[in-house]
Amino acid sequence: MMLKDYQLHVFSAGAVATPLQKAIDVFEKKFTVHCEFTPGSPEILLATIAAEKEGDVISTGAEYILDEAEDQELVVKGSRRTLGLRRSVIVVPLGNPAKITSLQDLCRKDVRIGIAVGGCLKGVWDDIASKAGLTDLIRENITEHADSCGALMSLIHQGKVDAIFGWNAFKAIWPNTCEVIELPYDLQVYRSTVVGMLSCTKNSELAKKFIDFLVTDEVKKIYADYEWILQR
Repeated sequence: MMLKDYQLHVFSAGAVATPLQKAIDVFEKKFTVHCEFTPGSPEILLATIAAEKEGDVISTGAEYILDEAEDQELVVKGSRRTLGLRRSVIVVPLGNPAKITSLQDLCRKDVRIGIAVGGCLKGVWDDIASKAGLTDLIRENITEHADSCGALMSLIHQGKVDAIFGWNAFKAIWPNTCEVIELPYDLQVYRSTVVGMLSCTKNSELAKKFIDFLVTDEVKKIYADYEWILQR
């Protein structure tokens, strides 16, 4: 069995991985540390961590995911930090072929909608549609379910849907394949992108150092460049 050749193993939900990878690149150069980086569906990542009991840090796109991880004793209580927020929007394919301009357009009979049943966008469609009083009409047009943000965007890339309920940052991450339709302020949902230390870490000092680094102004700029909304 080969010894691991990294000092820090960082896990990340797929749709929050892009700015985190950039931050890791800076951290590695600044502190001469080698990090292993594993993105994927948060549910699958946490199941793997629970089974293998290996890893140091995890980041996801919603606090409830790490609430559950804390309950499973996979994440150290008190170690979590917010890296920024994302705002809910309607995401459509580049060029907007279905000509969607508002939430009301999602009620048209010819529109195909994708929603997330896992990951950071779980339940967001319900929050938005319920506020607008359009739940029944929008539900009728939901044709696809996805278990993560990445899988949800794949529905756009594969032409399976005309729109999804997503985050404003999707446009910055996938600028060549999608565009966003803003929702009225009173219908918007915000969720925190959060990072926490895994309870199985063998290097808690380095894990804490990395988490502290992620909330520095240097890294906040990386997240802002990808349209994360920074807290004061």
